[in-house]
Amino acid sequence: MIRATRAATLAAAALAAMALGVSGAQATQVFSDNFNGLNGGVPADPYTAFPNFTVLGGSVSLNQGARCAGGSGGCVGLDGTALNGAEFQMTNGLHYSAGSLVTLTYDIAGNHHDCSVCAADDQYEAGFGFSKLSETLDHVTIDGVDDGTKVTPTGLIEFGDGFAVPLFAPYTSHTVSFIATDSGTVMARFRSFSSDGIGPLLDNVGLTVTGGVPEPASWALMILGFGATGAALRRRQTALAA
Repeated sequence: MIRATRAATLAAAALAAMALGVSGAQATQVFSDNFNGLNGGVPADPYTAFPNFTVLGGSVSLNQGARCAGGSGGCVGLDGTALNGAEFQMTNGLHYSAGSLVTLTYDIAGNHHDCSVCAADDQYEAGFGFSKLSETLDHVTIDGVDDGTKVTPTGLIEFGDGFAVPLFAPYTSHTVSFIATDSGTVMARFRSFSSDGIGPLLDNVGLTVTGGVPEPASWALMILGFGATGAALRRRQTALAA
């Protein structure tokens, strides 16, 4: 009887651990980068040694101090010396599953650089890069406005079609989110259309993945756990009846 009871207890504990594993698969994942402390606090143009981002095209600059959000720390100029804008994307993405809510947040400002060759406005887009070419995004929401369902036939989706940022515009915060219909990996992505070497300033990037349906392997573990618990309880009942 003691052995049967112990078996039931161990099986229940195993099931609880498996259930925790499933809930862990649905736990919130949070990425954030404020670009502070890079390059020893020294500005650089161009700059590529970002620990969390990769410059995929063009060039970007690393700015420090008063021109960054809050008047201190670091920030990224989305148009460096290449004078043809830039593509700037997270190096490693976050995993999402069907039903996950994916939310991108960021702060953007005009470059605040007084120069005679600067354009009146700079343009940029913000969005996502995916680990696969085709993904359907439900309930795409941009700054609180529902933009419907979108499909990413190339594995990239950027929103705004060139948001205009006046040269001396202060920092504003923006949010883009969607609900995933499948599983995969997502990365924050930014693109500048500036061509004067003085692009918009990017700061305080955040990417969050919340919830979603557990992976099939997790469901299998739960089913096995329920089976083990049931078998142990049946053995316990048989031992008690004897």
